[in-house]
Amino acid sequence: MNVSNGGLIALIGGDLYICDLSKYSGTIALSEDMSVVWEIDAVMWFAAPGGNGLYCSNQKDFDYLTYIDIKNKTERRALKRACANLIMSGGGVLFLDEEDSHIYEYDPVGDKCVHVIKENVSSFILVSDTIYYGTEAAIKSFGLHNIRTDKLMDCSPVCLNYANGFLIFADKGRDYTLCRLDIGRNKLETFDGIRTQSIIASEEYIFASNLADGNSIVRVGAGSGDTIRFCGESTDKLHIIGKSLYFLNQNDANAWYKVPLSGGRPVSLF
Repeated sequence: MNVSNGGLIALIGGDLYICDLSKYSGTIALSEDMSVVWEIDAVMWFAAPGGNGLYCSNQKDFDYLTYIDIKNKTERRALKRACANLIMSGGGVLFLDEEDSHIYEYDPVGDKCVHVIKENVSSFILVSDTIYYGTEAAIKSFGLHNIRTDKLMDCSPVCLNYANGFLIFADKGRDYTLCRLDIGRNKLETFDGIRTQSIIASEEYIFASNLADGNSIVRVGAGSGDTIRFCGESTDKLHIIGKSLYFLNQNDANAWYKVPLSGGRPVSLF
């Protein structure tokens, strides 16, 4: 679900691929011991790992869809189309077209695009064979197999995530208040002390950068809803890789930090 925060970090083949936002120079591949194994020219956003590499929106190339080949250490433009919110679906790539904000699927084998959702979409996620997406006025679902659209709730969702049967998001109409929607019961719960535009969820926890508390990180039990203040740094772009939470530390020139999901002291990556 890291795509909801920009998809700026990805783990492939044991190496960590990180978009360097402090210098905006490109993307760095780090081994397990944090040594640099590859410096990539592309400024990687919305990383979608698949096969022997990853697709991304290359900020150095007009946000065009780019493929980074991990095995051969090459990069190439895959599609001359500005895209965002990339998610792998089988062998294809779902994405938001930045011109019309509709959802398309790119087939790399046939080198063609299919129009999937013809609405203005703010963000979307894929859960099994269902796309959950936000518009300016609602959360909706679209079944890839039954080709059916349903409206779930009137709201203005951003930063959509999913965990344990819940959709987690911030509602612009509620001043970016953190919300949790029980899909099965279609019941909405709001966390009124948490305002956020950066959310990431695991099966166990929801993490959010809290605008109401200097962008410090709060951790919410994905099932229980219990909330604690998790990290006091000013943060943005929360990502989960393995058992660690990664974030940009605004107190340290937007350098990347990480901290165990279970808690502890954040440390700088490089």
